[in-house]
Amino acid sequence: YWEEIRDLNFDEEEGSQYWINRAKELNVNPERDLATLEDFLHHKISVCDEEDLKKYPLEYFIPKKILDERNFIPLTSSGSLGRKKTVPWTKKAIEENGRHLAKILKLYGVNEKINYLFAGPSDPAPFKYIVDSLVEEMKGTIYFAPIETRELKKVFAKSQELTYAMAKADSVEKIKEIISNNDFLRARLEPCIEYTDEILKREKIEFLGTMLFWLNALENHEGFKNVKYVYVGGMEIPIQLYNFWKDKLESRGIKIITSYGHHKFGLLFDLPNQPLTYYPFSLARLFVTQENPFNLVGYGERGRVRFLSLDKAMLWCQQERDYAERVGPNKYFEWDGVRQIEAKF
Repeated sequence: YWEEIRDLNFDEEEGSQYWINRAKELNVNPERDLATLEDFLHHKISVCDEEDLKKYPLEYFIPKKILDERNFIPLTSSGSLGRKKTVPWTKKAIEENGRHLAKILKLYGVNEKINYLFAGPSDPAPFKYIVDSLVEEMKGTIYFAPIETRELKKVFAKSQELTYAMAKADSVEKIKEIISNNDFLRARLEPCIEYTDEILKREKIEFLGTMLFWLNALENHEGFKNVKYVYVGGMEIPIQLYNFWKDKLESRGIKIITSYGHHKFGLLFDLPNQPLTYYPFSLARLFVTQENPFNLVGYGERGRVRFLSLDKAMLWCQQERDYAERVGPNKYFEWDGVRQIEAKF
């Protein structure tokens, strides 16, 4: 598969202008110098600069063959860490990510043909495309009550008191009361809160996706009695807080599932009995390295996360701001995973 991706991107006539130019700048002969994926990963050409995503138009990164076929969907970040960035995904990659998530949900015992509600902060476009694919794979019905997160995160970052109050709120009504004197929060949160309230009352929701600071309020909602699975964003969840909610939810017969990921390498769920541990889907890879991106740490050691996307719409390899423990392959996945993410900004 690597040879196919390499030839697709570095072909002088049909390739990606980004990779064609990088090869020329670094005097790289792709067939000779990048014969294997390992060759690519250990060559400086693989060290991509995220700033390039802001500098060049989307078409610059997409192989001309894929661009001409228009076989891609642009997925844009929330912009919570700065300017929004857009990357292309093929429909096949989105579907593959959905199948990957469905495989994990089945390990948790999630049945087909149930109702899903995703309520709260999320990256609207990438999250929705991937989760739509997941629910379609599970033959379910999906309800969305999203919130655009970029400005919201800035507000909460400035006020620990507000963040704590939201997390402590034990009902939907209490959250409404907290935001009632803040026009900015009321305008952004109230529609989501009201729709979430409406759906939980009207529909039998068995799978609830949300964020930790909503859980305290939602678990006391009358519609929560139908919930069998709770999915929360897993980014930087301390193990103590995870264990607190795991014990609390399991005492009610509810399983907790966490996630890691973003618009460049997809959405990942942790595995049953392996909390906060994430394995990428087939068209992506996660590595844990020293600060030098070419040097992997040992299994069980912590280091900096580096990811690789092998989607035909865009070849990309980048070292993240995130740090994690390196985890080896298991009976479900033939490649490395990561455990207990910690972001350093």
